[in-house]
Amino acid sequence: MNSALLSECLRELSAKLDSRDILLSDAILKALKILRIFYGNEKLQFFNRELLGYLQEEMADIEASKKRKEEGLVIEEQLVAYRFLTGFWVDEAILRRGVKTIACLQTQKTTLFCNYGVGELEQVMARLHCDDQNYVGIKLSESSTRVFLCRASQIYRLYSSIRHQVKVKIDGLIAELQSS
Repeated sequence: MNSALLSECLRELSAKLDSRDILLSDAILKALKILRIFYGNEKLQFFNRELLGYLQEEMADIEASKKRKEEGLVIEEQLVAYRFLTGFWVDEAILRRGVKTIACLQTQKTTLFCNYGVGELEQVMARLHCDDQNYVGIKLSESSTRVFLCRASQIYRLYSSIRHQVKVKIDGLIAELQSS
């Protein structure tokens, strides 16, 4: 496959992302299939991370980077800032007993880096109704006794942000191919 044909395939994929004619997970899979012909793993890491999720080891680095930025120690752009969800932590036992209103649970709002892959997000979204009345609970591990609650709209915002970032990356690769 030559670079002109590769560019055309990527342009079609970018247009499908724009028009939402393709699931994001399918678009990333297609992009990876197309791009593997010309690029190595390092160039494709972004697509792999968005598709499969971020590794536990990477989450510690991302959280540390966020903390340094908040403290003013680092000026750098945080590349995955769009993956942070806003919500609050609650004890799982409280949720099991049943809650009449979320307002009684809300403590100090905080952020959580969501390391889920796009496929996992699509599965969660398939079960959700997106509005500000529904909440999603995220446990970081099976043994954890705390659950992070965020509004369902945060999951939709995250998915939309990932879609945008994937499109930007594809468009950047198209420009790179055309200039070479």
